[in-house]
This record gives sequence, C-alpha cells and structure tokens, in this order.
Amino acid sequence: RRLQVAGGGGGRGHCAAVIVADRVASSWPGGAWRGDEACRTPPPAMLQVEPEPVLVFSRAPQASAASRRTLKLKNVHTGNVAFKVKTTAPKAYLVRPTTGTLGPDASQEVEITLQPAGMNDSLENHRFLVQAAEVPTRDVLSRDDWHLIPNGALEQHRLNVALEDSETKSSRAGDELRGGAAAGVSGPEGTSDLKVKYNDLVNYTLTLEKEKKQLEVDVAALRSACSAGGDQIGGGISKLTLVLAMLVAFIAAYATKFIS
Repeated sequence: RRLQVAGGGGGRGHCAAVIVADRVASSWPGGAWRGDEACRTPPPAMLQVEPEPVLVFSRAPQASAASRRTLKLKNVHTGNVAFKVKTTAPKAYLVRPTTGTLGPDASQEVEITLQPAGMNDSLENHRFLVQAAEVPTRDVLSRDDWHLIPNGALEQHRLNVALEDSETKSSRAGDELRGGAAAGVSGPEGTSDLKVKYNDLVNYTLTLEKEKKQLEVDVAALRSACSAGGDQIGGGISKLTLVLAMLVAFIAAYATKFIS
C-alpha cells in the first residue's frame, strides 16, 4: 500500500512528505513500516550569531559598574532577514538594538549590558533567544508584525549566560602570557619592541634625573661663588650667563633624544 501525507511541518514553513509503507510481515497488523520523507534536509541558515552558544560577562570590580558584551549578527541569507533579541531576565539587561532588519551579507552589533542588580541573580538561569525571519523589505518589523510570523518560519538561536570574575580573567591572561614567554613566544606582534623601547626610555629618564640633580648642585655652588666674589668670571663672562648656557645645552640634548 502507498500512503501520501501532505503537510509535515518539519523545519521552517510547511513541506510535503511522502511515506511509502510496505507490509513485510506475514500477518496484519504486525507489519513493519518503512518511511521515506522528502523534507529531511534542514533549510539553509539565515543568521550567523557570535558568540554562540554562551554569553560570558565579567564581574565588574566596582559593585556599581555594569558589564557589557557585544553580540554580532550577520545575514548569511540571500534575502532580507529581520531579527529580534529576547531574554528571560529583561530587568537584568539593557539590549540595544532589540530588533532590526539586515540586507544580504549585512552585519549588526547588539550591545548587551548586564546591570549591577542583575549580577546578584543566578545567571545560570538566564537565557537569550535570537529570532530571525525572512522578510520582503528592509523595514523594521513591529511587535504586531512579529506575532503574524508562524513559529515554523522562524530561525532561533538560544544562548546561555555565564559570569566570570574580572580577577579570574586577569589571572588567566597572565598565565597565557607567562606560558608564551616560557615557550619562547613573544606574544602579539610588536609587543617585544615596545617593551624594549619602554625600558630604554625609563633608563634614559633616570639618567636625566641624575644629571638634573647634579646641575642643581652646580647652580647652587655658582650662586654662592657669585655672592662671595662678584658676578664676573675671567674674560668678562657673567656666571649667570654660563649657568643659563649649561641649562640650554641640557634641554637641547633632552629634546633631541625625546624627538628621536
């Protein structure tokens, strides 16, 4: 016998399924059925969501500070795709924007802010749901428009929530940095050069500080000599002029080194 069933309702929208049933046993109704459905292939994705499937927030050091995460949405469909971001804890999060429409290959960043009051809750019970639907235009759908879309036509991405202490995050980053140094890895490109230049600058600054203190001592000594023996050095040159010349030479040498 051949039985044809219309509908099916698998995946987005409705599809037709043809079920071929054969009675293979010798007696009825103990026969076995073999089904061959025409709608097994899932429909192509419309929206790419990053990160997925977990949103990790960092616990802020100050109790009054909020924690933010960015959710990136990209239309990977050939047509226009409307999206909507929902959460099971709307009072704990600030989501901007919550809805929108993306053209083909377009992207949208959604800023999700965990409010300080929300950090006191059990975030393991919080969930986010990103819904997507194909639409004919790039107009933003209203709440009533979303209610008109059947569930079978929606693509849904479910995200869990986790909370990480900022100290743990910093410690992990330090461990990764130390692990890279032990393995002979210099970290991100350019980090080693910047560290060398920074150390050179610190050493040069310390040298300048020592020279500056020595010049201050020399200036004090010259002032004492001027007070005791007059204002002129041999040849008619003022001691104050000599001190000023020394200071100008010192500043010029420092400026040249700093600019280079």
